[in-house]
Amino acid sequence: MNSKNALVVIDIQNYFIDECTKPLLNKITTLIESSNFDFVLFSKFVNNSDSNFYKLLKWKECETSPGIDIHPAMSKFVNKNNVFDKSTFSIFKSKIVDFFAKHNISKIYLCGVDIDACVLASAYDGFDLGYDIEILKDCSLSSSGLELEEPTIKIIEKNLEQLKVL
Repeated sequence: MNSKNALVVIDIQNYFIDECTKPLLNKITTLIESSNFDFVLFSKFVNNSDSNFYKLLKWKECETSPGIDIHPAMSKFVNKNNVFDKSTFSIFKSKIVDFFAKHNISKIYLCGVDIDACVLASAYDGFDLGYDIEILKDCSLSSSGLELEEPTIKIIEKNLEQLKVL
């Protein structure tokens, strides 16, 4: 069976879209419409009382709708079969890995929010698990702005050397 690829759009949710990340909505829409990915998948961060965000960081945000909902600008790409909930930084600690295995996905393109948190954690985990990972820099931002985005890109370039600019 031929291996497949997937674009994973990380945490493009109402809670995480702000002035710093709002430009991603058009960029990701254009990316999806102009590219030929085998699969387009979405991760959705849903905090809960069992998560370390809740227990250790005492962060009790992003638990309910509408904050946890994928942003409406992505609605034409979202369906019940391509959204995967997580309560961790990395997508690889969710049921999305079952989807990757079932569909023989070995090449994964990552984009979304936050490049300095969930995108970066997912890139490292995916790399460690043997996936061919690319972070799409132009479609990934930090809600903290350039202050964290620029150093994160340097870390990615140094450690993964797989930063693709689209």
